[in-house]
Order: sequence, then structure tokens, then C-alpha cells
Amino acid sequence: MPAAVKRTLEQALSGIEGEFSLDTSALNALVGRFHELMDYGLANTGADMAMIPSFVTGVPDGSETGTYLALDLGGTNLRVCAVKLNGDGTFKMTQEKYKVSDTLKQGPIAHLMDYIASSVDTFLTDNAASSAEGLDELNMGFTFSFPVEQTAIDRGQLIKWTKGFNCPDAPGKDVIQLLQAALDRKHIKVKVNALVNDTVGALLAHAYQSGGAFIGAIYGTGTNGAYVADIDDVKKLTIHGDSKPSHMLINTEWGGFDDDAQSRHEGAGLWVTSYDNYVDRTAIRPRHHCFEKMISGMYLGEVCRAVMISLIDRLLLFGGYSSTGMNTQYGFDTAYVSAVLADKDDTASKESATRKILVGTMGLKEEVVSAKDVEAVRRICSIVAIRAARLSAVPIAATIRHTGEDKKQGGKEIKVGVDGSVVEFLPGFKEEMSAGLVEMLGKETAGRIQLGYARDGSGVGAALCSLMAFKQQQAGHVLTS
Repeated sequence: MPAAVKRTLEQALSGIEGEFSLDTSALNALVGRFHELMDYGLANTGADMAMIPSFVTGVPDGSETGTYLALDLGGTNLRVCAVKLNGDGTFKMTQEKYKVSDTLKQGPIAHLMDYIASSVDTFLTDNAASSAEGLDELNMGFTFSFPVEQTAIDRGQLIKWTKGFNCPDAPGKDVIQLLQAALDRKHIKVKVNALVNDTVGALLAHAYQSGGAFIGAIYGTGTNGAYVADIDDVKKLTIHGDSKPSHMLINTEWGGFDDDAQSRHEGAGLWVTSYDNYVDRTAIRPRHHCFEKMISGMYLGEVCRAVMISLIDRLLLFGGYSSTGMNTQYGFDTAYVSAVLADKDDTASKESATRKILVGTMGLKEEVVSAKDVEAVRRICSIVAIRAARLSAVPIAATIRHTGEDKKQGGKEIKVGVDGSVVEFLPGFKEEMSAGLVEMLGKETAGRIQLGYARDGSGVGAALCSLMAFKQQQAGHVLTS
């Protein structure tokens, strides 16, 4: 490769790095915009960042005991779990998975609910020692991963189906009541007392294991977060019930941050590169969750591929050669980004993980992948990943500022439970997030933030949501809107 072209590749990479870079002022501008959209979502229904009340009014502290069930429906498999809380921040979980057929996904909703009830019955029969424990009735949290309009902790009407489900008579009906009716028809002594969002579940799971939590955040295939809000901040919520709580967990739906794009024209919102625009306009839902497309596992590899294809087309990468794998949408998986970032081998080595991915997996010819190309791909993955991590810190910083936690004195820890494949497996992600939090909040406040893993919000978290619903009912806090 001629020296002039090498310099041009370096210049191109430097330009790309500049496009993806977010300095402190840019991060703070995003925090300001996030703050505005939190206020709007808390006061209005139908917002892109929906700020959905969960009707959960407290968090566990790890001292709770008992056995609670969790039901997780959102894809090919149905998962039933029994979670025994030991009272010391630990638990024992037993779980089984049951396949949901395409016929059930498309047929009458009663057939699907009867199958779910039968699966719960089978689980309880097979795991009697670890689940029922002789109790007259078990409480169960239901993680139902479809759009619902929730009006109470145990009430929610299906808005529409996604993920291949399409039972035609279900939209507009209360999914909790439908499931409870199916359980009652089979005389199964289980009460479905909580409708659960997985990010609320992540917060509860972390709270139980760490003695409290303020934020739960998912950084996986998608991204979302929940936090403990002052009830007076939730302007759109009219509470009907025996007493008014002081706090409520809010599901922010922050993947939809700045979807209207208006603030981008004013220099205060998301900065969308040409590569982001390519990923967005070729996605199943263009102009939807652009923020999520910049930071989540579903899209990070595709952003990297968009950059590489651009450099290939400019004859700067791989000598202008591509491959079927490289030309395939979502062909460069985010798992490959993690492998590339973890690769410390010499760029010329045939044992390099990066080279093996490019040649062995993506199908590029060995002779067109130079050491400089390997180095360039590593740099591209790093550029995209660093931006993702810094953007991921914005919702946490914004939530802390919005609630005034940054102004509170006394050095109290701000516990944040995080879950998802990106935060767990992408090298350097948590460290870059933490650095961004220091820039936005200052060393003192950022030093109070304790990031910890909150695993299985749809399982353990759903069981804990059932626990919190039971406690609220016992205390007379039966809330509806």
C-alpha cells in the first residue's frame, strides 16, 4: 500500500474518531436534554421517553424472606421460576423452560393462557419441595415483554403484540386477569399479583442483593432504565387508593431518548453521524430509538460494519475488497466487537482474534487483510464502543441530577444495578461509563455511585416485584390510576 494511501487511512480514521467523540460539554448538553424529556414524560402520556409508573412503591433491603414465583413470557420459551429468599441478600432459584409453539402464538388468547397455566402446574408438581413448601397460595410476578397500558401493579391491558405473537382477540384485554382466569379454571393455587417490566425487576434484584438500590439499568440487546422517583414528580399520575406513597419506581423507556430529533437542529440533542443514519434507515423501524441504536448490543456491530464498508468503498480498507459476510446487514455481530477489543495479539499474527474474525468468519481473503487493516478494525471498534459507553452514562447522570441526589450531603452511596451483555462483556465499557460520570457529575458525586450487576430482572426481579406487591397490599397501599 503506498505511503500516501496509508496517511489517507490515518486521516480518515482520525476524522471518524472526531465524529464519534463526545467531550464534556456535549455530554452535559445531553444531560440537559434528558432532564427536559424526563419532566415531559412524567407529565404527559404518549411521550417517546414514556416514564411509565410501575406502581411499585418501595425496594427490598435484603432482609425479606419467603418463596415467590416468576413467570417470564417474551419469546420462543416460557420460563417459570421459584425464588426462595433467604433474608440475608441471597436466594435460591429453581426454574424450567417450556416451548411456546407458533400455533399458540397465533391462536385464541385463551389457548395460550391455558398452556401457561398448565406449565405453571407442571412446574409446581415437578418442583414441589423448592416451590410450594406447603403454602396455601403462592404469589407470582408476571414479566410480560409486550407493550401494555399498566393501571395498577397487577393490572395492564395489552396494546399490541410483537416478537411473532399475534393472538387476535388479546389486544385491549387485561393480561393479568386472563392468566388468573386460566389458573383458576385449573384450580392452581397461584395468585398473579404483579405485572413486571424487566428493568424495574433489575432494580429490585440489585436492591435485594446489595441492601437497596436507586437505579436499575439494562445495557444488552436493547437499553432501558428504572429509578426511584418522588411521587410528587409524577404529574400525570392521579392516585386512587387508601394512602399516598412517597415514592414510586418509574420505567423510563430511555431507549426512546430524543426520538423527535428536534433538539438536534438546536445543537442540544443526539449527534447522528452518517454511519448512524445508515444503520437507522436500514433498520426494521427507522427513526425509532436512535439512542438505543448507538449503544445497544443489537446495533453496535452494525455501526462498526457501516464504518468499515464506508472505508472499503473509499478503497482505504482491505484494498477495497469486501465479502458476503461484510456485505450482509448485521453480519458483523457485537460479539465480534468484544472479541476484537479483547485481542492483544500482534496485528500481523495469524493467531490474532481480529484476523480470525475478518478472514475465518467474515470471509475476507487472507491476502487482502494487512496488519494495518487489523489495526484499523481494532480502532474502529474502540471508537464505536467508547461512544456507546459515554452515551450510556448520560441517563444515569441525568437521573441523579433530576432527582437531586447529587445535591444530597452525607456521602450516601447511590446504588446502580446494571445488567446486559454489553455492560458485562464489552471490554472497557464500565470503565468508560465511570469516566463519563466523573465528567458530568464531578468526582465527589461520581465517587458515591456504586455500579453493581443486577442479574435476571425478568426472573428474580419479577419474584421480588411479587413480594413488593404483597407487602403493599398488606400495608393497604392498593394503588390504581
